Amino acid sequence: MTDVLAQPTEIPRQRTNGHSPTPDTSTDMSRRWGPAGPSSNGHAEDPRPAPTAGVPPAAPAPAMTLGPPPWTSWREGALTRASELEALHESLCTQVGEPIRASIRARLAATTEAVAKDNSWWRSFTGATFERINSNCDAVEADLLRIAPDDYLIGQLPSLSRHVRRHLRDTDERAQALLTIASELSGGKQRGRQRPWRRPAAHRRVTEVERNQIVAAVRAASSAAAREFAAVRSFRNVLIATTCALSLLVVAIAIFGVLQPAAAPLCFSPQVDKTDYLVCPTGTTRLDPAEDIDVAIAKTVGPLDLVVVQLVGLIAASVASAAALQRLRGSTVPFGLPVALAALKLPTGALTAFAGLVLMRGAFIPGLSDLDSSAQILAWAVIFGYAQQIFTRVVDQQATVVLEQVRGQERKDAPPAAA
Repeated sequence: MTDVLAQPTEIPRQRTNGHSPTPDTSTDMSRRWGPAGPSSNGHAEDPRPAPTAGVPPAAPAPAMTLGPPPWTSWREGALTRASELEALHESLCTQVGEPIRASIRARLAATTEAVAKDNSWWRSFTGATFERINSNCDAVEADLLRIAPDDYLIGQLPSLSRHVRRHLRDTDERAQALLTIASELSGGKQRGRQRPWRRPAAHRRVTEVERNQIVAAVRAASSAAAREFAAVRSFRNVLIATTCALSLLVVAIAIFGVLQPAAAPLCFSPQVDKTDYLVCPTGTTRLDPAEDIDVAIAKTVGPLDLVVVQLVGLIAASVASAAALQRLRGSTVPFGLPVALAALKLPTGALTAFAGLVLMRGAFIPGLSDLDSSAQILAWAVIFGYAQQIFTRVVDQQATVVLEQVRGQERKDAPPAAA
């Protein structure tokens, strides 16, 4: 929930008869929140009870040191978010109990520590670092909403409503409760449109029940957003694991071709001008009718035949992956899903080039069993390498669906545009 809480607003102090109250620390709480009940100007004051006697004042927290820039952009954004939450904490938590202050400080400290020090590739792969940072910031924002004065809470209702609409369905009871409260506090509807977000003239207070409903809806929306990010990350991890497995298979085939080139030859025996030839990816020889075909293959086949075929297929797949990226929309999801999609196509293209030529050599495709030259073999390797798009296109479509689920609930619930 990166945009739910805006910049901190100044908490108004109660003024009496046009003069500022005397600076008495014993009455600082009544000056900040105002006494319960109506004041002299006819407006109801914040109903939240003053803290009990003996609550120590908030100790000034040390200033957050940003340090050098993190090594990823989303970590920099998380650090900025934590710094903003710390400023809100210092502004809103001056007169609350020590337990909630300590909880917020601990969560912010855990966030900054994870941003600065938690650079484990495994925790980044599993999403543990991202979840720790995001969940702690969401929890701090919820705590700040619980203790914030009415003026601040009502001022944040537009952002909170938008956040809830993004991630929760309109039929969700928690979303309905928040939107109802927001409508009442903004003065209802007028001519089918929401009135400007401002405090009504009656200065209606926010009850504790309404505050709890607002916090519950915001936390539910943040949890839904976390699940959306988790779905993208899980899909990305599947792509990475599949890419690694296919890459190992490509390397194994290449090593096998170097060590045993005659075990899986990609050679053809066309007849040109009544003369038989043996054509391989890296060499061509004239067949002697008295010579055994296996002996001729062993002499003609090269140790780099499979390597060259797979390399050509990989190059064709890289061209296909670059062309496929134009169909993917830009995304702010910090998991590199388009990169994972492009990387998956590379080993897939190498494998489809090898497998396609094996099928052709086995006369699986009628009329294409006798290629006349090494250039033709490599040309078909290009075609088969680019043809991996037939298999990976389904993966591209699923990636688009997963990305659209992030912050897409608002679009799903929106009525269709009139023709």
